[in-house]
Amino acid sequence: MLSRNEVERVKMRLYFIIFALALCCFCGKEKAVEPEEKILVKIDDKSISVNEFIRRAEYSIRPSYCGGSHNLDKKIVLNSLIAEKLLSIQAGDSNAFITSDRIERYLRGRKEQSMRQWLYQEEGLRKATIDTARALKVLDVAGRRYNISYFNLPDSTFIAGMRREMRQGRSYEEVYYNFTGLDSLPQRQVEWSVNEHDHILDSLFMAPLQKNQIVGPVRTAEDEYLLLKINGWVDRPAITEAQSRERWRDIINEYKQRSAAKVYENFVKKVMKGKKIEFNPDIFFKITEFMGPLYFSFQDEKIEIMKKSYWEQENHQEELQQLQEGIEDLYPEPLFKVDDEVWTVEDFVNELDVHPLVFRRQRMKKNEFGQQLQFAIIDMVRDRYLADVAYKRGYDGINVIERNIDMFRDNLNYQYQRSRYLNSIVPDSIGQMPVIPLIEDYPNPYVDSLQSKYADRIRVNVEEFNDIQLTRIDMSVTQKNVPFPKLVPSFPLITSDSRLDYGRKMDESKKSKE
Repeated sequence: MLSRNEVERVKMRLYFIIFALALCCFCGKEKAVEPEEKILVKIDDKSISVNEFIRRAEYSIRPSYCGGSHNLDKKIVLNSLIAEKLLSIQAGDSNAFITSDRIERYLRGRKEQSMRQWLYQEEGLRKATIDTARALKVLDVAGRRYNISYFNLPDSTFIAGMRREMRQGRSYEEVYYNFTGLDSLPQRQVEWSVNEHDHILDSLFMAPLQKNQIVGPVRTAEDEYLLLKINGWVDRPAITEAQSRERWRDIINEYKQRSAAKVYENFVKKVMKGKKIEFNPDIFFKITEFMGPLYFSFQDEKIEIMKKSYWEQENHQEELQQLQEGIEDLYPEPLFKVDDEVWTVEDFVNELDVHPLVFRRQRMKKNEFGQQLQFAIIDMVRDRYLADVAYKRGYDGINVIERNIDMFRDNLNYQYQRSRYLNSIVPDSIGQMPVIPLIEDYPNPYVDSLQSKYADRIRVNVEEFNDIQLTRIDMSVTQKNVPFPKLVPSFPLITSDSRLDYGRKMDESKKSKE
């Protein structure tokens, strides 16, 4: 444990750091500036940046044959990503799959999601302010890991009555038993974390609390409240200066995100000012009547059709066919109107490819589905208007947004070409073969032939490649509350070859022999 004087010295050092961090956060240019990219691979007009390479290797689960951190693994990753581009080139940009309406709508949706995220960065993060006084209060107790007991109640009036009973001498546990009929209180640990609800963090970490202290009611949702009891805590002080800086950065980042969310919410309100959505009650009821059971059946199977793009599901065609066949007769009917624009049922179904529904509540009762569906459609319409703002600002031309869409397009085209190739040589047994023998027997020779075919057109930045360090940690990174949660496509299962005996070093004419 640090002495009181040592703690004060650490805090004083952090006070001086505040201003440097604030300057880093807010001394940006007014206009959005494209980030500089380091290109790792170029193949004609296609390329792979260093950042894309790292994201593809670290943000999705790699197969066992290249899942390590050795140079051999890194070479297989590079070969796999180059092979993905080569198969996409072989497939061409005009095949029936990649130019289909559904794929084009999906790619537009991916692009618009990236554009809205850039809009949030410009109108939220860049305009956020930080209340350093609040952050410093948190710093005093941010190392605590509280053990709490809690009530979870639908109405704050119940908690007011419970507080009265406790003032009259009843214990927290007795009141809980009288209200619920249960003997054991639910308990959990809470520490300073971005994964916790803002109101819970503010209730527990804005000032030191005492053992057995009652905290709340804490509102965590429109009709959810918590009454907390502090059972105790473990304190984990930041001992080194590096630990202190890291803890301070975490607190500052949390408050910056909160501020950005509020600033951006006000921006969204200005964009949507005066716009009104009117549902056609009869048609909306019919849509709800069909989609409700479908949603809950897929949710039970952990396959939420309205939250996942169809090629991310194993049996996507069957589920989409169910949705389309179930409401196809309603396609010409008006579902809702925004200002003077009428959306038919068909418009809505097509928009699901661009913007799968994002429900504000992941867990809901069946009788709540209609209301939650309305909210999800309202959010879909809101995002359409925000995308329009981003288009007007030219965000679709930003380099990293274009690269992100190219990454998904090339991955889809690669999957199409890989499937065509494998079905042409092993049409009957492909589904039963283990992955590694399948790759070694079939795609490996195919990739070798493509490497030879395109050798003079492949250029690799060897210096940048040698500087890349991979981890051995399996991760599948997703985002919350967005139409397309996956940050990157699945890793391409196309080659297990670690040889880099093709192509040229970037800016050199001779072949790279590594």
